[in-house]
Amino acid sequence: MKIEIYDPAMCCPTGVCGASIDPELVRIQEALRQIQKQAPEVQVFRYGLSTDPQFFVDNPIVAEMLKNQGPELLPFVFFDGDLVTMGRYPSNRRIQALLKQAEIEVKLPSVDNAACCCGPGCC
Repeated sequence: MKIEIYDPAMCCPTGVCGASIDPELVRIQEALRQIQKQAPEVQVFRYGLSTDPQFFVDNPIVAEMLKNQGPELLPFVFFDGDLVTMGRYPSNRRIQALLKQAEIEVKLPSVDNAACCCGPGCC
């Protein structure tokens, strides 16, 4: 299983930096961390428009959509080469369902818990 995320231009590779951090970026970064921890067989790749532009050019689907509709459609999320979301990150529930289709079980925080990052080991 391979997960690829094509992120918009951000201040750092994960977007979890700077003075105002987007909670959605924290959620997806933690979900990816949990996937790598619980299911090391899943390959996770994250490409940033400003840091990894060649990956955007090399993927014909990404290149075509950016050419025709612009970077406003980012992020793009692919699971095993299939585009599963664009313009947003998939929910933790959706990520779990997609992994389950590949017979990979992971536990991710519910949406409510992901928004609250106040406990040890949360972020």
